Order: sequence, then C-alpha cells, then structure tokens
Amino acid sequence: RGLSAGRVQSPALRLIVERELAIEAFKNREYWSIEASVKTADKSFKAKLTHFDDTKLTQFSVEDATFANKIKDDITAVAASQLLVKKLQKKQRKRNPAAPFTTSTLQQEASRKLGFTTKKTMQIAQQLYEGVTIGAETAGLITYMRTDSVNLADEAVEEIRGLIASRYGKENVPKTVPVYKTKSKNAQEAHEAIRPSSANRVPEEIRGSLSNDQYKLYLLIWKRAVASQMIHALIDGVSADLTCGKGHVFRATGSTVNKPGFMSVYLEGKDDSKEDDDNKENLLPPMQEGELIDLLEVIPNQHFTEPPPRYGEASLVKALEEYGIGRPSTYASIISTLQNRDYVELETKRFYPTDVGRIVNKFLTQHFTNYVDYDFTAKLEDDLDAVSRGEKQWLPLMKMFWQPFKALIEDKEASVQRSDVTQEAMDENCPECGKQLSIRLGRNGRFIGCTDYPECSYTRNLNDDAAAAEPEVVEGRQCPKCESNLIIRTGRYGKFIGCSSYPNCKHMEPLEKPKDTNVVCPDCKKGTILERKSRKGKLFYSCSNYPKCKYALWNPPINEPCPNCNWPILTVKTTKRRGSEKVCPQQECSYVTPCEEMAKPE
Repeated sequence: RGLSAGRVQSPALRLIVERELAIEAFKNREYWSIEASVKTADKSFKAKLTHFDDTKLTQFSVEDATFANKIKDDITAVAASQLLVKKLQKKQRKRNPAAPFTTSTLQQEASRKLGFTTKKTMQIAQQLYEGVTIGAETAGLITYMRTDSVNLADEAVEEIRGLIASRYGKENVPKTVPVYKTKSKNAQEAHEAIRPSSANRVPEEIRGSLSNDQYKLYLLIWKRAVASQMIHALIDGVSADLTCGKGHVFRATGSTVNKPGFMSVYLEGKDDSKEDDDNKENLLPPMQEGELIDLLEVIPNQHFTEPPPRYGEASLVKALEEYGIGRPSTYASIISTLQNRDYVELETKRFYPTDVGRIVNKFLTQHFTNYVDYDFTAKLEDDLDAVSRGEKQWLPLMKMFWQPFKALIEDKEASVQRSDVTQEAMDENCPECGKQLSIRLGRNGRFIGCTDYPECSYTRNLNDDAAAAEPEVVEGRQCPKCESNLIIRTGRYGKFIGCSSYPNCKHMEPLEKPKDTNVVCPDCKKGTILERKSRKGKLFYSCSNYPKCKYALWNPPINEPCPNCNWPILTVKTTKRRGSEKVCPQQECSYVTPCEEMAKPE
C-alpha cells in the first residue's frame, strides 16, 4: 500500500485522528440564554440577561425550557414593559496590526481568506519571488517566502511609511516604527518577513501582468506588509446595564470604529470563529442613566454545546507551529503526504482521518509512543537547531536517536503481527461458527469479520447489528441483466443496489436516483449535471456521463453563461457572511454577483 511514518507527518496525523476521536466521543449539552428586545429613541436593540434574582448567570445556569420560560414569565411580570438604564460605561481600546507574514502565517491566511491549500500558496509565492514580466522587464515581486522572521529591512520600512503618508494620509503613519517579535518556538530568522520587494508596486496597477491567483496572493502580502507599519485602530465601546425587579440585569454592548488606522487596509482572519466584530458598526442608541426604556419582548434561546472543530489546513499549520513540530517550509509537503497515503481526506476544507489513517496512528501510538509524542518531535527540532548553530555535534545526536530506535524496530518486527494492528477483538461470537468476531480493515474500510477466516467467511458492516447482517432484498424488482434478486449492499462510497448473484453478475445502481438539474454539462456537452451525495453525505454536482466525463462542482449550477469569461454555466454559492451569490466555477475567472441581481425569469 506504500505506507510511511515520519517525525512530522506522524504527529500531524495523530492531531487529526485525536480530534476526530474527541468529536466522536463528544456529548452535547443543552443550555439557554435569555435576551431582551428593547427600544428607545425609535431604535430597537438586544440585551443579554447576566443576573437573575441577584445571581450571576453562567453558561449552564439555565439548562432546560422549563426554567427558561419561568425566567421569561417572572421578568415579563415584574418589568411591566419597561427596563431601567442603571449603568452606562464607555471605554476606548486600541487594536494593533498583525506582524508581516512569515511562511506559516502566510499559509494560514491564504487558506482562510483565499481558500488556497498550503501547496498552492507556496507554488504561487515561488512564482512571485522568481519574477513576473511587467512591461519590458521581469521583476521579483516579493522577498523570500521561506522564513520565520517578522522583521523588515530598514529601507523597506522607509518606503512603506512614505507610501502610507501619500496614499492614506500622514496621520496613519505612527511616530515610532512598530517592532514585532516572532511567536515561533524554533524561529530561523536568516531572512526578512515576506513583503513586496517594492511597496510602490501597487497591486491594482500591475494586475494586468499577473494571473488571477498571483494577484490575489500578492494583494494579500502587500496589504499585510503595509498595514503592519500603520497606526493602531481606536475602537469606542459602550455597555449598558438594564434592570428591573429585584436583581434582574440585562447587558447591551455596542462598538464603533473611532479611527480605523490599519483596519482601513487589512484585518487578520480567524479560524473557526464568526466575523470579526471590530470590523462592523454596532451602535447603541443614546441613553441616560436613570432613563426608562421600552421592553418589547423577553426571548429564551436554546443552545447546545458543539464538539471541537475538525482541523482545516490553516488550523493544522497553526497547531503544528504551536507545538514546535517541523518547519513551515515543509508543512505543504507534509499535508500532501498525508493525503497521498490516504491517511486523511480533505472534505469541505476539513481533514477527516481514513480507516487506514486510524490504523496507522493506532499502531504508531501503541508501539512507537515516544516517536509520535508532540514533545519528542519538538525537542528533536531544538536539538537539530543546536547542531545548526554549532552548539551540538550531529554524530552523538544521531547515535542517541538511532540505537534505541533500531532496537525497537527489530523488537516490533519479531513481536507484532499484522493482525495485531489491522484487527480489533470484539466481545461477540460469530453466529455461524461460534469463534470470536473482530473489527478488521479491508479494501473498503473497516468491517466486522470472523477470526476463523478463511474457514469461516462471515462478515457484516461495522455499524450493523447481528440481526441486520442479512442483506435487504429490494421488493418487487429483479436484476435487469440476469433476473436474480436485487439487494442493498454497502461499498466504499456508502449503500447501493446490486445484484445478489455478484460476482457472476456485476449490475449495480444508486440507492437514491440522483436529481437532474437539467443543466447541460459544460465540459462534455453531452450529459447533464446531476445532484449527488458524497461519502460524508455532502451534496455535490457531477456529469451524468461519469466516469467518461469527470466534471464536478460543489455548488448548484444554473443555466446562465458567465458574462466575464463566457463559460456556459454559473453556480450559486451561499455563505453565512455573504448570503447567496452567483459565481463562475472557472478558477481563473473571478466573476461574483449577488443573487438579487440575477435576471428575473420572464
């Protein structure tokens, strides 16, 4: 199968598998929050209940609808449709810009903002570094992209400060040059941070010389470098405590950007979080302490705790860097290796471990515990850095690592059988021969089988109970090829209908007939685009001529050509942040328009 292990790839796999196990073991917990819808000066806003009967509420203070509705009824009765503005508090805070890009932060931010993989980010950065033809000359647009440093050369800082003064105003140039410190545990700072080779090459002015992806990445690097040398932003915050009865307190908060500073150019993205509140106005209407305002409604809201999110490329790179595992310059190849070995799958920009990945991780953590330990890998990284600085000799270091490692390899080769790794004993006996059953790893993933194989060939799906082991016959239908019964089978990509005479007859068809969008495939121009489901249950769209035509999309297609590049179809992309938009599915085309601007049918 071509399996592999390594001092960086194996801890990275362990992170992904352990996160998946945590998600599978997670038990959600119900909790409730109570909001008040209030109005003053003809403006409505929301406030959250923080104290009830003089008791401060925590996340799990209200755990069921009964208590939530009691709170609602009590407050509604005592408030008499009014709340008192008990306390107003105003604060101003600073927000500082992020440091210029290192390799790691560039990979993370390109993943968050542009949807680039780490591999793609490094490939495009390499192109920008090596040079792009602009007019009659070829120029390298960025500095070296493999670096842990957040420092900029003095001449670059002067050039950027001059650009800020002329482009954004002298008031946005700080009196002193901002100084940044690297957060990387094993930083190698031989190079500058990643920046434009000349800040005066404004992205918009050279866009015609760049491909779409080159432009996007250069714009990101340019904005980050310029913003890093700008003045901080000032955020005005206000909070209002609204009370009624005996110790019932609601709190409303609002903020507005007083001086945007660097935020007018660039804001750093975040992993697994909602949109940054600093970047949007959330004003409260004018109020005075002692004022009575209208209580429109008390609203109980039900919530459930959520499991930790699966790693995406950005959050995995961040975790590896925080643990001090590997080098940012190797993260792209490490992530590619995990995918190429079929240890993980990237779906909806999240990593899912495969059955093979789980088995390999289980084997390594059980038998090579020290070598996939996060601290071991980080300490080895420190030792290698010490060698590079001349503080340690490489030969004694290698001997100290190799001798116990070689002895452990020899011991495991003699003592561990393949079945010890690929099989997991169960407390259940085979219904056909009485021998013990085990969870086994096969070509199509994990399944339950008899330990007396090949003498006994009993198997069933992992998630089926013993009673469900018999295949379900499709009533009223026979195989169109051989007239045998049709049965529901489970394969690598989920359940499907197949012939009971397999392998003599290989007829198969989908369990659910794919929905036809009636949009002609723009690639082969013969089939139509069908709505299908992936292994994880996510909808996708592909040509009805598969496998002859492999054209596929994640977003639903519409029968309308792109006005920008004339591609025969557009797709509808829906996000929480931007709503529904028409998007051209061609990577090199950047056409996007809100759905409300779609032409209405006649």
